[in-house]
Amino acid sequence: MSRKFYIVYILIDKYRTLEDYSWITIKKVLSYYGYKTASRKPKAFKEVVDALKFMVNGKMIEIEQELDLDSISYDTGIEIKIIPKYFDHPKSWTRLSATTFNDLMANDLSVAKENLLLVFLYINSYIGCRKRDDTGKDVMENPQNSPEAFYRNLHSMSTDLSMSRETINKCIKYLVDEKILIKKTVGSVKAWDKAPQNVPNIYVLNNDRCNQEIEWALNKMKESYKVDLFDETTGGIKK
Repeated sequence: MSRKFYIVYILIDKYRTLEDYSWITIKKVLSYYGYKTASRKPKAFKEVVDALKFMVNGKMIEIEQELDLDSISYDTGIEIKIIPKYFDHPKSWTRLSATTFNDLMANDLSVAKENLLLVFLYINSYIGCRKRDDTGKDVMENPQNSPEAFYRNLHSMSTDLSMSRETINKCIKYLVDEKILIKKTVGSVKAWDKAPQNVPNIYVLNNDRCNQEIEWALNKMKESYKVDLFDETTGGIKK
């Protein structure tokens, strides 16, 4: 899906009320990602309208008033009824803060911003978020068994996202360089009849728990690979 769709989706949820209503204008959406309004509507205007139509046709939202989306202006108030099941995902979900979204969209990489967003959302969905009390303390009995960390191999990620490993590596490098993610290079393992193989690196969110999460994730990987320590990385392809 396009960047415009994600921005419309995010803004609808941002202005959501307790009654699952939201109000937006095309002007608000355009200004959010840097477009200026002009007498001659930019191509992005139609793309925002198309994103709204897509969500209406997909029964993600309902336009509450009798409104012809093809005839609206910049300042037309669009009252939206949100279908909660498409915005609330109790099992497979991830959070994307406005600050992180802006950081992702501000990049000047040679890769598309949509790819960077998809890579981050994919990684963050595996990092997850354990339940905590109001003080931020874990309420899970054994939180070390569910570290908030990502350590899947790039081959699986490339297959799942239908994206080249080169593109994924560029996106991950940006996320690490910008300190959105913290990277821990794990190392390699050697089976008795095979050459040493690099194991996946660990990635965690950059917060005050990152070192603890890395330690717990490293312990889980040692259990998985049945080793006490990992060897140094090899000169082969890093995962």
